[in-house]
Amino acid sequence: MAKAKPSTKKRATTRKRSSTSKPRASRKSTTSKKRTTTKSAATRTRVTKKTTRPTVRKQSPKTAAKKRTTTKVLATRPKVRKKTVRPSIRKQSPKTAAKSKSDFDFNKWLLPTLALEQYEPDITEEVGVEDKIKGSTRYAWIGAGQCGGRLVKSFHDLGYRKALAVNTTNNDLNLLDIPKSQKFLMDIGKKGAGKDMQRGKEAVQEYAQDILHLAKKTFGTQVDHIMVCFGAGGGTGSGSVLGLIEIAKKYARYIGLENPDRKIGVVMTLPTVGEANSPLVAENSWNIATQLSQLASKGQISPLIIVDNDKINQMYPGMTVRSFWPNINSTFASLFDIFNRLSALSSRYTSFDPVDYHSIMESGGCAIMGLTKVEKFGDKFELSKAVKRNLEKTLLAGGFDLSSAKLAGCIFVGGKKMVGSSKGLQDNINYAFDVLSEITGRATIHRGIYEDVRDSLRAYTIIGGLDSPAARLEELKSCMAVGVH
Repeated sequence: MAKAKPSTKKRATTRKRSSTSKPRASRKSTTSKKRTTTKSAATRTRVTKKTTRPTVRKQSPKTAAKKRTTTKVLATRPKVRKKTVRPSIRKQSPKTAAKSKSDFDFNKWLLPTLALEQYEPDITEEVGVEDKIKGSTRYAWIGAGQCGGRLVKSFHDLGYRKALAVNTTNNDLNLLDIPKSQKFLMDIGKKGAGKDMQRGKEAVQEYAQDILHLAKKTFGTQVDHIMVCFGAGGGTGSGSVLGLIEIAKKYARYIGLENPDRKIGVVMTLPTVGEANSPLVAENSWNIATQLSQLASKGQISPLIIVDNDKINQMYPGMTVRSFWPNINSTFASLFDIFNRLSALSSRYTSFDPVDYHSIMESGGCAIMGLTKVEKFGDKFELSKAVKRNLEKTLLAGGFDLSSAKLAGCIFVGGKKMVGSSKGLQDNINYAFDVLSEITGRATIHRGIYEDVRDSLRAYTIIGGLDSPAARLEELKSCMAVGVH
């Protein structure tokens, strides 16, 4: 019990100190006040932050609705800006798209309006001289020299009115019965070229622009193919033919023909044996025939048709001097015309259509054609022999390698009664087609079967893409050698 007293004293002392130390008590009270104030301030701050939330809840419905709407708009603004950065036009709003268009003034970048825009060109086809034919192809003809002029005149008589004749002398032009406006004199100050090819070459070079202008005026724009005719051996024709080919190509480009090389053909007549006895004639013929054969093999002209006057002379012996040349020219012109006319006709059996005809005429190389009358058409072997004879005897030139052909056409024309009543005729014709295919080295054969009012069967043959007649050209070359010695 004695130990408990000191603890009592200590408590009493502590009380006394607490009672006597006022300054300390005041500091404690001040500190406690500050703490209280700080706490109260903190409490207020916390209360204020907390009270901001309920204030929104205590707002009126209208004010809350407005603020909610404003908050949504503000929240969507960054999304709209992010979308406008993207190139996708579909996701833009109509207002944004309208603003982006109005921001750029396209009128500043437009070209000025010219008065020339009010005028449109009057594009019309020029007819030129009107043809009187009914073929699938519209031909234009240019004849050079005496022989070329005669050939052009023969085609003019058949209805091919788009024809020009050029020469270095009026003597030959005056004899041609064609309109004067379709004749052109290449005046070189001398009466003709005198079998000098250089004179003919210089003449066409001097008058090239005038000839082209006359071709445009005479032919117009309604032309599909241009043919240049001349006789090998002379000075005007042989010397000017290469220049006339270039003029024809310029005209073809002018009227817009595609691939002019395939739309320019040449008809060349070779001299007879008697004419070729002249070394100068033989040399001219061989030189120009060799050059044209090279152009044809390269496809720079199509086709090259060679008419051998010596062979025709053997086919038609006994003719008078007056009838010889007109008969030769009209025979060739009529045979050429038949294929053009047949290709324009339809057939209830098999048609030789314009596409078939054009493919042969544009196949490059040389072309030959012939006609034969078939007597024993009931025998397929006799019919095939007739086709062979057609190729061997009635073609206008010889010395060709028929196996080098690319394309060929064979057309049979018979009377209506014959075609309708002759049994086995179709089989016999098919056999003849097969024989022709073998002879021509498996060339593509275009077929045609037609009927007319005549009581006969005729076979027409045209072959294209042939190599030049090497054997016939060698004969001309040999004549040159004989003349030199």
